Amino acid sequence: MGELTWDAWLIVAFALAAGGLTKGITGLGLPAVAVPIMASFLGVKDAVMIMLFPTLITNAWLSWRERDTRFEIPELPWLLLAGIPGIGLGAAILFVASPRLLATVLSVWVLVYLALRILHPELQLSTKARLGFAPPVGFACGALQGATGICAPVIVPYVDALGVGPRTYVFAFSTVFMFLGFGHITILGVLGAYPQEQLIQSLIAVVPAMFFVPIGRRLRNYIHPDTFGLLIRVVLFVTAVRLFHGAWFA
Repeated sequence: MGELTWDAWLIVAFALAAGGLTKGITGLGLPAVAVPIMASFLGVKDAVMIMLFPTLITNAWLSWRERDTRFEIPELPWLLLAGIPGIGLGAAILFVASPRLLATVLSVWVLVYLALRILHPELQLSTKARLGFAPPVGFACGALQGATGICAPVIVPYVDALGVGPRTYVFAFSTVFMFLGFGHITILGVLGAYPQEQLIQSLIAVVPAMFFVPIGRRLRNYIHPDTFGLLIRVVLFVTAVRLFHGAWFA
């Protein structure tokens, strides 16, 4: 990718504004919203590369801002540690598994979880179950991150089943995404797969993202917890539909 024109930067800024607002409100949605918009004009690979540092920095900022909620998820360190070997497995899966199969499995998993929530809205993991599920969930998150570049279809249902408040939602998502995103960038750096020009463009893209994420975070204060939970499930549903459509109809 060459130097971006002013028109291209306007598209990048618009995509980051839309994704940043969604990210600030729910803790999700920055790559999911921004990458498709940018990819339509810049191509998928370039869009993904531009998003690496905005994703890392915004998640780090949100994780720090909501850090006082960390005591509500004491199992989070075990989840993160289990994600490290998962990333290695995911990278291996990427070379042998069909992208269509991976996307289909992810979308079906999310849709089944959402159906379960509709049928059993009171569903909530016990403390013992949370501790037991944390390592395999972390491993699965790492594997999916390594294989597909996303882990939301696993971590979001897990956190949703904990019955925690909106700020804890955001802390959990942001911390996991930050941790795995740092690993992704580190691997690209070691392999020399991150050209200097794209590195600079990604760093510049942090500016509009960081302008709109705090705005979204403030808007979250005016959203009822039940409405917040509904927003999370809507984002999950849209993610599942996009995965399935991309696998079979794109």
